[in-house]
This record gives sequence, C-alpha cells and structure tokens, in this order.
Amino acid sequence: MDCPKCGRYLGEGMLPARCPHCGENLANPTDSIRGSKAAASRKNVEGLTGIGKGNTQGRKRRYLQLLVGVILIVAFAGLLSYATSGFGTEPELAVPDLIGWRVERAEEELADLGYTPVVEDVLSTDGSSGIVVAQDPPAGTTRPAYSEVIIRVSSSIAMPDIVGKQWAEVRPMLDSAGIAYEVTEQLSDEVNDTVISSNVASGTPIGKDTVVQVIVAKRPSVPNLVGLTPDEAASKLVVDHLALKTKDVIAKDGEKEGTIVAQDPAEGASVPVGSEVLASVARSATDVYTNATEAVLNAIYNTNPAGDAVGNALKPLLAEDSRYADASSHDIWWNLVKRGGLFNDQPDELQELQRSLVSSTISVNPDTRQVQATITVNWDWTGLPGAGASNSQDTRTVTLTFDDEGGLVDFYDEQTDVPYFKVAQ
Repeated sequence: MDCPKCGRYLGEGMLPARCPHCGENLANPTDSIRGSKAAASRKNVEGLTGIGKGNTQGRKRRYLQLLVGVILIVAFAGLLSYATSGFGTEPELAVPDLIGWRVERAEEELADLGYTPVVEDVLSTDGSSGIVVAQDPPAGTTRPAYSEVIIRVSSSIAMPDIVGKQWAEVRPMLDSAGIAYEVTEQLSDEVNDTVISSNVASGTPIGKDTVVQVIVAKRPSVPNLVGLTPDEAASKLVVDHLALKTKDVIAKDGEKEGTIVAQDPAEGASVPVGSEVLASVARSATDVYTNATEAVLNAIYNTNPAGDAVGNALKPLLAEDSRYADASSHDIWWNLVKRGGLFNDQPDELQELQRSLVSSTISVNPDTRQVQATITVNWDWTGLPGAGASNSQDTRTVTLTFDDEGGLVDFYDEQTDVPYFKVAQ
C-alpha cells in the first residue's frame, strides 16, 4: 500500500498511524479501503511500540535476553570446567609411618596433618597395650586431607584370678576372654580339679600368643588291691604316692592265703597324697595268731623307752571288744602289762629299764585262740648308776589271747616288765 500523500510504499497488512516519510495521518475513519481491521491494527501497534516506531524496542529486548543467556552459559561452562579440572579439591598428603607409636601421639599427628584418625583395637601378641601395630593405608601412601586413616592399636587381657577355683568354673572364664591355656594334673591333697597354680599371676597383662599353664589338683584314686600279694599291692600304691598297711585275717573258704581279700578305702576312693590303704591279707589261723603274737611281743619288749610308749604301741593291736580298747596309753601299759602295778614296790628305774627281745618260741592253739610264747629278754642296765652290770638276760613265758581276727584281748606275764633275778634278790 502507498501513502496517499507522498505516494511512497508503506508495505502490506497493518499500517502505522502516520506515514513515516511525510507524517500524513493515516487513521482516517472514512477510508473505505482500510476499514475497521486496519484501524484495529494501527491501534494495536500504537499501544505496543509508540507512534511511528514500529517493533524496534522488541528487538532490543530480545538482544538483551540473548546476551544474558550467553553470559549464563559461559559462566556455567567455566564452573563445570573448574570442577572437572581438579581445581578446588583438597591437596593430597603422604601418610606418616605410625607403627610403634603410642595411640595418643598417633592420633595427634594425624589430626595435625589434616587426616581423620580411626582407632581399632587388636589383641597384642606380647601383652602390650596402647601401641600402634598396624595402619591402613601404609606409610607413604598419598591421601586427600580429611580422609580417614585407620590405626590398629594393641590391647591386652588382664589375667583373671583362678587359683583356688574349680576348673569347671575357670575354663569358661578363660574361653570367653580368648586366653589360650594348657592344663596339667598334679597329685595333691586339694579337692579334685581345684586350680592350684598357674604360670601367669593374677592381673598380669597377656596377649594372644600367651599360653597359660594351669595346674589342677588330682587326688590319688585308690586302685583295686584284692587278689594281690602285699608286695604287689605296695608297688602299685607307690605309683600314686600311697602307702600300704596290712592286717592278717583268717582265710575263709575259697580265699587264697597270702593275698589281699579286702581293703579300706575301697577301689576308686579319692584320698590325699600319702594316705595309707589298709589291706586285709588272708592267712591260716596259725599264721594269724603267730603274727599277732610277734607284733605284741615287739611292742612290749622292744620298746625304747618303756612306760607309756608300751601302751601306745599296743593300741592298734587290741581287739575291738578288749576291755582296754578305749583306754589311754598309760592305762593300757599300767593295767594290761603291769597288771595294775602288782610289782609297784620295785623302784621306778628298775621297772622302766630299756629292753629288747632276743628270741621267742610261739605255740598256737587255734581253737581257743590262745598263744604261749617263751621269750628271752635283754635288759639294759647302763642307765641305772651303781647297778654293777651293763646288761642281763632272762627267759619267761607269756600267755596271749586273741579274737577271731587276731586282735589282742588279754596278755599275761607273771613278772610283768621286771627282771626275774632282781625280784628274787
């Protein structure tokens, strides 16, 4: 379309309110060619761009927006490049060698260098505690500042108090603490399985390489002696540090003479070290009474010194039903041997002469359980000043009565313990 005034071409479509060349008002409402659509278009343009300026301001705003976008893109690319190029990360440091350091010093050193120390406890091998024994990463490795460095620190276990406790109580105590041990049994008077010692004292720090030696009590167990001879039984008992004591009993039907037919304590009994085991040895009746007689004669005539020592030696030889069974040593000597002081008018020195049995001839009556013994006794006078002799001998006959197990019931010596010839003077 051309301007109606100057004739210049104004383009097609929406017209400006005025001709940009001559300034002619183009908003003529009577213009039948343009009609209401052209008027509406001009009104719209005037409201948006101003009179006679078209869309110049819109183009500037678009340029400005483009410029801002470019700046933002450049800035983002710069930040991305900065981040991916490594700039801005923490500097890497060399991890120090901390093996052998105290844990407190190692933690301080790592913190000063900018690391984060992480402590892990490990059981030491030698009982040490608080010493760095390993680290991760190793010394010389580079790591960024503030990264973690693991230091493994030795720890120990305090040896618990186990002496005097039962092994059944001690064993789970050591197992739960991770303590290695070796157990050895040792003969003892303590109750079986009592811990009597260990090679590590209570409270001592120990490590994983420590092996605690635990000694537990083992009381001897009495073996079976029945059927053995006394010599065989003695050899068997000595292994368990036990002793044999024998007594003769009259053999019953089916029992072999010279062998043990009963024992006390019984087989399997737990007894202290050094205990005696009393074994009953089967003998003929004659042998039982003969052996019992020899034991009584030795107690009375081989006693040094005499006196109450005689009664003390006779005590274990008495029958259970003897009237002297519960008497004192003095009463046994005074009433059984001296017959109530029958010869008490003789000087004490004479009645207590030291003596020894020279010989004996024994005659046994198994049916009555009586024995007659003809003995020769040597009397020592050296302890009696003015006696005029060093020793003398006399021969006498004594009578002994036993029960059916060979226990002494009664004893008779006409002269008791006084020399014959001295009484005759």
